[in-house]
Amino acid sequence: MHVENKVAIITGASSGLGKALAERLVSKGAKVILGDIDIKDGLRLANELNYGKKEEVAYFVQCDVTKYDQQAALFTAAKTHFGRVDIIANNAGIAENAPLWEDEKGVWKKVIDIDLSAVVEGTRLGIEALKKQGGEGGVIINTASLAGLYPQPRTPVYSAAKFGVVGFTRSFKDFGDNIRVNAVAPSFAPTKIIEPIKEVVTQMGALVTVEMVTDAFMLLIEDDSYSGDIARVTPQYGISVLGKTVAADKKKKAKL
Repeated sequence: MHVENKVAIITGASSGLGKALAERLVSKGAKVILGDIDIKDGLRLANELNYGKKEEVAYFVQCDVTKYDQQAALFTAAKTHFGRVDIIANNAGIAENAPLWEDEKGVWKKVIDIDLSAVVEGTRLGIEALKKQGGEGGVIINTASLAGLYPQPRTPVYSAAKFGVVGFTRSFKDFGDNIRVNAVAPSFAPTKIIEPIKEVVTQMGALVTVEMVTDAFMLLIEDDSYSGDIARVTPQYGISVLGKTVAADKKKKAKL
């Protein structure tokens, strides 16, 4: 897939991984619908991306991904402002900020709602929208985590949600209709999501860079051979698609 002139919907777009992905896509000629609950930062990013452009390339929509109508509004905005949608990044996420046994108010349910249920709904809406575009297809990228591949005793609910995202995404292996569903599973990066658990996260080892995670997003978007695949991203080993050899690694081996 060449992303130039393509239209992407990104949730959790105002900061962190979502912001970096939006900036990368626009730099390569794509247009973006920015969905986020944070109005101030979302509008600021849209203005930054549109600055100096001859035409609008970014449009912000306030979106609480736990609300069906607000997720659906992202697709309406894509159709209204840019005429279509080609890429859907279900990226919004949070992590638990207290031990489960101390969570008497059931805040853990919000982690499931945002990190898993909203991804399911975003994927459903994405497939529905892509199918209506006459077989042209597109790609859906879900943000999982290394915590979705390896159990995390200190954040068990977050881990459970991300395990769900991984299993859900892999279930769309070779889905058909030119629609691909993939997921990125990075170790923790320096984004807002780790702020409540920063002390715990830093004890677990080095963080992966936001740029490297963005590279993984782009790999799964642009390389049509990936379908139902998971790209693991770690500071030690870089980007590795589970069960496959990344094209960059193939080139390195060919030179040896």
